[in-house]
Amino acid sequence: MLPPRKTRTLLTKKDAEDETYPTLMVTLKEGSSPDTIQEISVLDINIAGMGIACSVPLNVGQCIFFNENQPEWNLPKHGIVMWTFQDSDGFRAGIKFA
Repeated sequence: MLPPRKTRTLLTKKDAEDETYPTLMVTLKEGSSPDTIQEISVLDINIAGMGIACSVPLNVGQCIFFNENQPEWNLPKHGIVMWTFQDSDGFRAGIKFA
């Protein structure tokens, strides 16, 4: 069960001109397809998971592997996509830490 929304830390954009959120490099694995490395934007985060924005569609149940050597983040090895939708800027998803 996810904690109440109010316990999530909403992250601010790095630069108002660039309008970018903090980013992470992740590896996407889907069935038997080759691994794909993608950059995601972190919109909010708490101990249970994070809300992200990305440029590629994700599937509910898909595994996301957080790449090591990202000193600003102390994350588990992977997470699971719990929900996803497309918006005008790309795709958004909720990731539950595994």
